[in-house]
Amino acid sequence: MRAPGGGLGGPLPSHPGRDREASARPPSAPSTAILVDRILAFARDRVAGTGECANIASAIGVAQYVAIAAEVAGTLRSAGRGRVLDWGAGWGQTSLLLWSHALDVVAYDVEDKGAAAGLLAGTGIRYVVSAAPGLPFEAGEFDAVLNCGVLEHVDDPPAALADLRRILAPGGWLFTYHLPNRHAWTEWLGRRLGRFHHDRTYTRDEAVRLVEAGGFAVGACRPFHLLPRNVWGRAPMLARLADALAPLHEALDRGLLCLPGLGRFATAWALVARKV
Repeated sequence: MRAPGGGLGGPLPSHPGRDREASARPPSAPSTAILVDRILAFARDRVAGTGECANIASAIGVAQYVAIAAEVAGTLRSAGRGRVLDWGAGWGQTSLLLWSHALDVVAYDVEDKGAAAGLLAGTGIRYVVSAAPGLPFEAGEFDAVLNCGVLEHVDDPPAALADLRRILAPGGWLFTYHLPNRHAWTEWLGRRLGRFHHDRTYTRDEAVRLVEAGGFAVGACRPFHLLPRNVWGRAPMLARLADALAPLHEALDRGLLCLPGLGRFATAWALVARKV
């Protein structure tokens, strides 16, 4: 395992904003299974008083982040690269899982959610908090940027993409997950019932055009999940049930997305693009 900040291009420079790092990185990261247990324990403790951790309070909810980390790591490992920015890291769950794949990870958010003393404690993962305009990183600093449920919430997506492109090395990857689908059945239901839904949604073509206009070549844009995942962590009984149902849930979701036409109604899009 590389020392903190000692990825493919030498030490990471210091930056403005709050830059927090837990204790020194251990010789090797724990297994993904151990880190999943850590995420679940953290979320179930926090969700007792708030619903903000519901997406990581069940095995079904965490499974999506496990799969995302594995896909990002597989792509970078095959290219011999490894410096990743988790843009909008939230509680740090995906940063933690990326770290388990021996990637050099920086977790970034605009507000301090306590990740340095929470899920990222003891990992050596840099946790950068800055609400200032523009990302507090050097041009070409990262091999990849992960954004998971973030791009649809920023005020100016084109400007955000331009800044992400700036901090990527030539040919660097942009991984986008959970970009809301305009035709998702969950979005339709949320609007009809007056429950949670996204104000900004995209058709598949719109999602591709958005990313390409930001200076990226989109290599893949696929439907991302048909079955909901966040609801399972909203109550302890549901979370316990999800522990047993997680493998079946994942298999069923993959099977449904293989059926002709159903992908059109998936909850979101997943895009993999490269800087051009």
